[in-house]
Amino acid sequence: MREVIRSNDVEIKTFSAIQVIIRGSGDSKFNNLLNKKLKLLPPSDNLRVVSDDSHILAKLSFDQWNLIFLGKKEDLKAQNLCQEINENSDLLATNISDAQVFFQISGENTYSMLSKLTHFDFREKNFKPMTAAQTLMARIDCSFYKLNSHLLVSCNRSFSDYLEDRLIDAVNF
Repeated sequence: MREVIRSNDVEIKTFSAIQVIIRGSGDSKFNNLLNKKLKLLPPSDNLRVVSDDSHILAKLSFDQWNLIFLGKKEDLKAQNLCQEINENSDLLATNISDAQVFFQISGENTYSMLSKLTHFDFREKNFKPMTAAQTLMARIDCSFYKLNSHLLVSCNRSFSDYLEDRLIDAVNF
């Protein structure tokens, strides 16, 4: 994890993580497979997040879940999971780790800083802890994962330098 900036009660770090997109129906077979492999029961409601010390699992649409591995050296585990999921013709798992970058954002002024870059409503009543969202930030398609102690933002790696610069600008101004 690399620190990007720590100023004005906002701390931003960037890191790479293993991320797998899983598409399926969310039926009991799907839930049992993920629960057996990850010890996490997939959320049934759209835009909900479940997590443990090693994973974040978010339901981003009626048939899509994003799985983020938080530990180091999880490549083999993710590859084996994708292979096992893809053996089932009703499911599809795709490792998109090389295409994504993450920003961990925390601090008292996190949401006021982010409101300079997006029109998304970060108020507690609309964006509760353990929920996810997809929206544009600084004209870049981003996924937001609001965890209990911080916010994770993911975007395409090709936009990461630009987004990092915009985040620094928003903290400083």
